[in-house]
Amino acid sequence: MFKQKSLSNKEEQARIVVLAGKLAGDKYAIGKELTLGRGELADVQVDDTLVSRVHIRIFQHENGSYLIEDLASRNGTQVNGMGVTRRVLTYGDRIQIGSSLFLFAHHDPMEEQVAQRRKLEAIGRLGTGVAHDFNNLLGAVKSSIDFLNGLAGETKVSEPDVREAFNDIRSAAAAATEMTSRLLGFAREVERSHTEVDLSELCHHVVQLARHTFHRAIAIEARIDRGLKVSGDRGQLHQLLMNLLINARDAMPNGGKLKLSAKKADPVDLEKAPLNPLVAHAIVTVEDTGIGMDDATRERAFDPFFSTKGAQVGAGLGLAAVYEIAKSHNGHITMHSVPNRGTEFQVVFPLTSERSVPTEPSLPAIKLPRTQLLILLVDDEDVVRRSAGRVVRQSGHRVIFARSGEEALRIYDETQPRPDLVLMDLNMPGMTGDQAFKKLKDVDPEAPVVFVSGYWDRDLERELRGMGALGFVQKPYEAATLRDAIVQAMTSQTS
Repeated sequence: MFKQKSLSNKEEQARIVVLAGKLAGDKYAIGKELTLGRGELADVQVDDTLVSRVHIRIFQHENGSYLIEDLASRNGTQVNGMGVTRRVLTYGDRIQIGSSLFLFAHHDPMEEQVAQRRKLEAIGRLGTGVAHDFNNLLGAVKSSIDFLNGLAGETKVSEPDVREAFNDIRSAAAAATEMTSRLLGFAREVERSHTEVDLSELCHHVVQLARHTFHRAIAIEARIDRGLKVSGDRGQLHQLLMNLLINARDAMPNGGKLKLSAKKADPVDLEKAPLNPLVAHAIVTVEDTGIGMDDATRERAFDPFFSTKGAQVGAGLGLAAVYEIAKSHNGHITMHSVPNRGTEFQVVFPLTSERSVPTEPSLPAIKLPRTQLLILLVDDEDVVRRSAGRVVRQSGHRVIFARSGEEALRIYDETQPRPDLVLMDLNMPGMTGDQAFKKLKDVDPEAPVVFVSGYWDRDLERELRGMGALGFVQKPYEAATLRDAIVQAMTSQTS
């Protein structure tokens, strides 16, 4: 995790930009000093076995210049292709440790302030576009529920149509979750997680979602090669693909054909792209038969606030987001469009190493404790209490409810024997979940609490864990996630 250090605006400031590696696209302000390494003590943690625990430090000399120092690393440090132990850095220098490459660049704090203002302004303008996409997803959910309600009483849950309806509801809910996360990301800084992403699987997912939510007048075709792995943020890549599909959909109000293809790029595909021809790339193409764009529209297509769709359709941020995400993932995007004949977008991403990467073994299913627990479920939303309560009872436990932090304190104190576990919503009107937790600790220092929240604050999470919180569940969650949180909380108490 990067630990931000404050600087006076009058001081020279610098940053490093990750050009290659699992953190590709991330930027870190240096301040007075910044350390990079594989271990927890490093400010920037680089997940690379070739990197030492604390590999290098970059620091500002009293004369204002920045220096890089290799901290007796195992495999050394290179600047512009030459091994170094200590040297002065100049803007534009490229730093390599292990397989990760960084650019030393100037950091303008005003640039970040402008970007943040644009994010805040975008929130207000994004509302109609988000509502438009949410309506599609809600339409899929409602129609699936109506279908299930209309089934004959003897219909079995295992029948294909029933399973498909449940899967459609789950897919729409997952997409809505990602949209919410993306919307929150415009308003606040979010820690991004760059990992290896199966681009092929992600393309299949967005195509399936489009088929379930787009109007049937739009025929969707897909040709997706297997095994396309890229390094990046899965949520951002999902947003990029969905924005391209949504843009294609909106270009065909009367129906048409939408094609998505994903394959390993041929050398000819990379001829005009400013990419390293020695690195294998994946190329994703989204093509529609819609209204197309004229020269003036093409010129402004990636403008953050440019839209030809009107205020009722969107905020004009979709293609701007696509451009920024592609750029932050070391990718490249091109567009070809002809009025009344359609538009084609091509996005190219560097592939990760083609050697097989061992996947993290799936954890064995956790058996729920046989002992029936008494669980106090605290949430101010009626529908949330009911739905979570059903999961708790289905898991074999008893549940009692509280609608507020104040009510939770009273019920916990009056219930004998006391609840075995408290599932506490973090964000409630009046007394918040964290405030209730602190008062609960005064009543019972060993009070077992798992927090549930849809809006996360990592600093608050660290504070509450330090006070004894047993776990955190992010809303919206799946039933299995809640069950596992209960098991893990009770296991941690008995271990």
